[in-house]
Amino acid sequence: MSYLRTAVAAVVLVGGIFANHGFRTKDAAGLRTPLREFPSEVGLLEGEDRPFEANVVRAIGTDDYINRVYRGGTLPIELYIGYYKDQRSGDKMHSPKNCLPGAGWESVHSSGIQIGSQGGAAVVVNEYLVAQGARRDVVLYWYQSHGRIVASEYVAKILLISDGLKNRSTDGALVRIWTTAVDGEEAARGRAVEFAGRVYPQIDEFLPN
Repeated sequence: MSYLRTAVAAVVLVGGIFANHGFRTKDAAGLRTPLREFPSEVGLLEGEDRPFEANVVRAIGTDDYINRVYRGGTLPIELYIGYYKDQRSGDKMHSPKNCLPGAGWESVHSSGIQIGSQGGAAVVVNEYLVAQGARRDVVLYWYQSHGRIVASEYVAKILLISDGLKNRSTDGALVRIWTTAVDGEEAARGRAVEFAGRVYPQIDEFLPN
């Protein structure tokens, strides 16, 4: 397994060098619609924007984003979408897997979880149960671009290289859903998955083809 990971990492590194220096990729046209116009109502939930401070926005390096809390007959759900027009530098899109420990969250367990289907294929994203002291939360996240939804960072990077080699734009979005597990892990997971299943098709309507 470690050999496979090393091999994949090497392919990503070498391919990234060629994509960055050997080929010119197509510039992204940008979002079809600004993310601030993402629906403020999802099912029975209504969203409230929670913008980041300017220094946080600079740190995450997005070209557009929303950070919104949805409330309504259930416990709140936070939706973050960060859009990047150009990922050729390879260091812009920060994986929650790496950022969570830095923010004081410990991973209790992680797995893949299905949130829907596209063209008969399962749409699988990352699921994390995280802890901070006695608190437990459920986090889902994935990468979305060109009609694709990808959980794996490795696969996302390989597809990014492929897009660059095909002279396609290297834009994309990181999507994260977060909800408390104060009512139990199963209830939190179900709430997050149902919400994710509603939003991922709508996100595609904002991203360029």
